[in-house]
Amino acid sequence: MQRSSSDESYITSFKQVLYRHGGTMSALAALGLMLTLASKLLNRYASDFLTDPTLYLIAGTIICVFFILFLRFRKWELNKSQLLWIAYLLGISIVEEIAFRLTIPFLIMGVFGGFLSVLLSNLVFALIHYVTLRWKLIPCVFTFMGGIGFSRLLENSENIVLVILVHWFVTFLNTPRPPKILEKN
Repeated sequence: MQRSSSDESYITSFKQVLYRHGGTMSALAALGLMLTLASKLLNRYASDFLTDPTLYLIAGTIICVFFILFLRFRKWELNKSQLLWIAYLLGISIVEEIAFRLTIPFLIMGVFGGFLSVLLSNLVFALIHYVTLRWKLIPCVFTFMGGIGFSRLLENSENIVLVILVHWFVTFLNTPRPPKILEKN
């Protein structure tokens, strides 16, 4: 699934994914959250969660139980690395949705209009996966289409927390285990 580099190295460890992918996406989300527009967007698209998070906490718990049952069914060990991976997938779902479904499209909407803003934001979303995770083109095309789907879900539901939970679930199904056990440095 990954492209090779000139030295034939691949991204094979959780630490590499955390730094390259998680760091890049977190930086984009942090920059987006610093915009004055961000608080308005979060108030609008996370209002249900902000007023009563109970339903979302129950949904998150159900998703976690599913993850554990899935891993047990596959006879995969549920260890510290696996739990950190599940937490990472939630974190990356949060930052990617804030960046690519909320702040970036709304920031460029005045210049490009709604439809093109969504397309451009999701194109950047897919390209960053191509660069940071060294994916091949076809997985990045599917990432672009998945991003379009997440954008559509946000448009229909006006609920970023719902989109984050769906993203987390889908990302786990796509990559249920970390690339490699965490290194000890």
